Amino acid sequence: MGFELNRFQGEVDEELVCPICSGVLEDPLQAPVCEHAFCKTCIHEWISRQPTCPVDRQHITSAQLRQVPRILRNLLSRLSINCDNAQYGCSRTLKLDVLASHLEECEHNPKRPLPCEQGCGLIIPKDELKDHNCVKELRTLISKQQQKFNDFQQELTEQRFIINEQKRELQLLKDFMRAMRISNPAMRAIADAMERDEVLRWSNSLTRARVTRWGGMISTPDEVLQLMIK
Repeated sequence: MGFELNRFQGEVDEELVCPICSGVLEDPLQAPVCEHAFCKTCIHEWISRQPTCPVDRQHITSAQLRQVPRILRNLLSRLSINCDNAQYGCSRTLKLDVLASHLEECEHNPKRPLPCEQGCGLIIPKDELKDHNCVKELRTLISKQQQKFNDFQQELTEQRFIINEQKRELQLLKDFMRAMRISNPAMRAIADAMERDEVLRWSNSLTRARVTRWGGMISTPDEVLQLMIK
């Protein structure tokens, strides 16, 4: 939905007005052929019901919509608009392109997040502070965290079960390979290769040793041998 016209200072060109909601364009998109511009939300909702341009009825799809030209975006950004929180006491008039950043910091914003001053430290929307109950909120938070912990525990248990099943199946395969090795030379070679691969994987997982004192590495101190090792 677009911005209400009565929030703007001065005249607004009709090219900057959405034909669907009759408000000033918000996140505008353009039809590919006729180049009519609409609010992003408005045109997506329209196309979901009928895939045509609301102005001239040419066939369009959501995938065909594109960004409006830069000149149109510049014209929109220069419009002066009243703050969304005017009804709560904000008297600021801003350029449209800085409205979003202002709303995040506007002291009159009823949904502005503020820290609780009663001791719990939770961040609460400004308009909910008067009804905020620290004990109740903390209990709710603890309950949610406990539920997440229980979910993680359940998932961990399931993963352990899967790993144990895979280990059991691997052991059965090894036992089968050992049994076949006796009667089938080809299986003997495959089993030997599997054992070598397992040893290699184990050896590669070991932490590389760091030699910090060469003398302590040799039981019989020998200068020639130490020099060769260095």
